[in-house]
Amino acid sequence: MISFSHFESDPAQLLSQRLGPLFKQGFFRPLARPSAPVYVDFIDRFDARSNEDGQLSHEETLALIRDTLMLNPSAELDLDEGGDTQDLRLKAGKLFNNLLQAQWIQQRRVSIDERWVTLSPQVRPLIRSLREIAQDDVAELKDFAATIRSICETLLAEGTLDPHRRTPEELRQVIKEITDRVLHAGDQMLALESLVLKYERQQRESKSAGETLDRLLVEFHEGDHMICYDTLQKGGLLPKLKQARLVVQDAISNPFLKEHLAKAIATHKGLTEMDAYGKAEQSLSRLDRELGGLPSKQRIVDGRVADFSRLSAQRYRYQTEVRGRRPEQVKEYLQAAAEKYAGSSFADLARETGMQLLSPEVEIYFGRDALSRPRKAKLPVDLTMASTPRLGDPFDVQEMIRSRNRTSITPQRAARLIEERLPNVGDKITTADFHLVSEDDDLLDLLAVLSFHRANTKGHKLRWRIHSSRKEHGLHPENIPLDRQAGHLIERITIERLA
Repeated sequence: MISFSHFESDPAQLLSQRLGPLFKQGFFRPLARPSAPVYVDFIDRFDARSNEDGQLSHEETLALIRDTLMLNPSAELDLDEGGDTQDLRLKAGKLFNNLLQAQWIQQRRVSIDERWVTLSPQVRPLIRSLREIAQDDVAELKDFAATIRSICETLLAEGTLDPHRRTPEELRQVIKEITDRVLHAGDQMLALESLVLKYERQQRESKSAGETLDRLLVEFHEGDHMICYDTLQKGGLLPKLKQARLVVQDAISNPFLKEHLAKAIATHKGLTEMDAYGKAEQSLSRLDRELGGLPSKQRIVDGRVADFSRLSAQRYRYQTEVRGRRPEQVKEYLQAAAEKYAGSSFADLARETGMQLLSPEVEIYFGRDALSRPRKAKLPVDLTMASTPRLGDPFDVQEMIRSRNRTSITPQRAARLIEERLPNVGDKITTADFHLVSEDDDLLDLLAVLSFHRANTKGHKLRWRIHSSRKEHGLHPENIPLDRQAGHLIERITIERLA
């Protein structure tokens, strides 16, 4: 059995025991209520609108509660929160009393007519934690490289953990501050992972190829800042991170440094010399462990980014190549038939005009036992190990998408040629009347005109018809006129714009 007691900072004082007074006074009860959004929005707005002393008057506090209630019209209020009344002032008063009872706010009376309200000391770290949990702004999350750079510069600076140059209290403060920064950098990396997962969920639900490209190339910021490895490698931070960890490991093996640090811990927490020495070892070991975990978190984030790049490429290919207009037309046709003949059977539909069902009737004589059962061939055993999938390069994926998008045949290409050559409805033009130069763009536009017969552009619909000279000279192919377009000889066709 594995014991984790040596990892605990103080086994005799559990976290739940230290939070016991807050449990008894119902400090966390507002977060468990159906009206939790009202409480959370109130303390967030109170913290942003309070004066330099972090206070608001009693009247301003009630007005802020009423305003928060108006911003959350669908909040479910209990009876003790004013759920049985429509009076906004009464609701605000009851919520104010609940905030006082949970000790989220404190009231200070200056005189009989003057009262001030401030947030309690316990609720301020709660606000910061809630904001960090809700953080999804890329601009706030992508500066993890700067955080790691500052950690490396601090640890690699001369005399940072030198007990001969620092007093015990200075050494304790430096180690605590560096540990907090390392934890913050790790949280930033994991926050990046959750951000990539959010984009991945949205990408799976994209409705069009344009939306897929916009999310990959615009919203995702082309993936530059999302690659942890590139960001750390370009700045030379990975080697520096290893050097910084060696500095911490040297400190762990230095008994004089640990005794120096234990003096400050003993004074700060009132511990015995032996307990303080154990605390010093634990703080240094924790710093070493957190520094060693940063490269692992970096690899996790890079894997998520690679998965998102592959998903975007597959989604774009499905939306542009696999799924065309024909499946949508068939789906619309079947939906219209289902609505028109709702409640009918296939036997009724067979008698309807224009409803020749292509489902032959099958009759089996002497039961199914007379049918030959196909033998199932056993597949050969394959014991080869599957190769580890390579992480995709987002830049290669972007270039592939751009190349496919540039050379794909779409109705938009056809619309471009129609609007350029046939500006008015009823106009006609043959391949002998114009000359295509480029094989890349112009020839693809002509192929798109031959592939489609309608397109939507700039809010209106375009329709056209193709007349082939082969219809007139089909029995005498030698009489079919040929035109040279973009370095190719093609049979002459006539394009007529209908709408």
